[in-house]
Amino acid sequence: MEEDARTLSLVILNQFESSQNQLGKIQNDFFSKKKYLIKTKARAKILTNEIIRLKGRIDYLIEQISGKKNRNFNKNLLSILRIGFYEILYDHNIPDYAAVSSAVDLTKSKLNRKASGLTNAVLRKLIRKKESSQEWEENYKKDPRWNSFPLWIQSRWLKQSSSEKYLKLITAFNKAPKTFVRNDSGKTNTQLKEILDLDEIESEIFNPFFLKIKKGTRKILNHDLFQSGKISIQDPSSYGIVQCLGLKKNDIVLDVCAAPGTKSLAMSFLVGESGKVFSSDSDTSRVELGVKDLKRNKLNNIFWLTKDATKDRYPLVDNILIDAPCSGTGVMRRKADIKWRRKELDIDFFSKLQFKIISHMSQFLKPGGILVYGTCSIEYLENWYVVEQFLKLNNNFSLISLPTNINTTWIDKRGCLDTITDIHEVDGMFAARIKKND
Repeated sequence: MEEDARTLSLVILNQFESSQNQLGKIQNDFFSKKKYLIKTKARAKILTNEIIRLKGRIDYLIEQISGKKNRNFNKNLLSILRIGFYEILYDHNIPDYAAVSSAVDLTKSKLNRKASGLTNAVLRKLIRKKESSQEWEENYKKDPRWNSFPLWIQSRWLKQSSSEKYLKLITAFNKAPKTFVRNDSGKTNTQLKEILDLDEIESEIFNPFFLKIKKGTRKILNHDLFQSGKISIQDPSSYGIVQCLGLKKNDIVLDVCAAPGTKSLAMSFLVGESGKVFSSDSDTSRVELGVKDLKRNKLNNIFWLTKDATKDRYPLVDNILIDAPCSGTGVMRRKADIKWRRKELDIDFFSKLQFKIISHMSQFLKPGGILVYGTCSIEYLENWYVVEQFLKLNNNFSLISLPTNINTTWIDKRGCLDTITDIHEVDGMFAARIKKND
């Protein structure tokens, strides 16, 4: 008998809570062990992604509605309640009665009849609360747990900006991300849009390099253009970091901390067949993902190696991209599990690691060469602070302006790329363009 999406979601949610591993890895490992219907698999992914995104809010409401602390619930029961709360509050395609009925049945199968009675009572109480008034949520919104972010992150961001800006950022991160497709097909965006339309993949032109997908996202991975490497899924701000290098045909570039290689692939098209992209990462398993993707795009100008950017030797080149390991706070809309896995001490850890990487890698840049330091973080300590400290200690390097094809609204007062999710509708990214003086 085919297991339904809620049953699969229960297992995935439990694994996330017990391991605190990356949600995407948990999902991929789980689905690799057995074949499921495409529709069931997709539904389970959506459920688990969105429940983890709103976990803080859902857990807060479970305590308020049930009158019990979450730590007192059996782990299966808590996960089932999370699924039920999500469907009742946020999945408008599921009738309330169906959400309750399925949660009760799931509790019976995983626990017992007594526990199913508790599930039924808590969910029906939630429904009564929801139906009591259109403004039923207002009092709950006053509690910071409603924002579904760890309190240490909220406190940190609130100190860095006004209350209004902070709430807009939180709201943006609590929405599902958009899917973008980078166009390397040689066709215009209009032509590509028409081709995708024929396969029921609806899109709109976002900028000269990207389409924003409106419908049919799941079909992209199986599309001939994706399978042949002519289009790739990437956030435009991530490509913005690549653009900061200002690469030309025939250029040679080092891409460190590069796996799984989305930026490497983008650079390979920019440098052309006569150019070279030397990609590396310290994680062998992630390097294997980059090598595997070469079979899809059939490019011969990307060369993968396992290397540590804090200590290994590299060839001297004119272009270096440091896609620095970071806290990932800028991509928490796309990878919502990050906010529950990170600790405040991680910010300081990554800042020190990033400084070590940029200091080591700078010695492999030729005079007159360009180094781009980039992160997917919105934390000052991981971004401008690292660049500023490096420049203070290395007077033969200087910050230079970004290429003219970078969206000007993405450039901050220092001349660095600095995208903000709630303003620019893309992931939060930072990049600085640094030149080694002749």
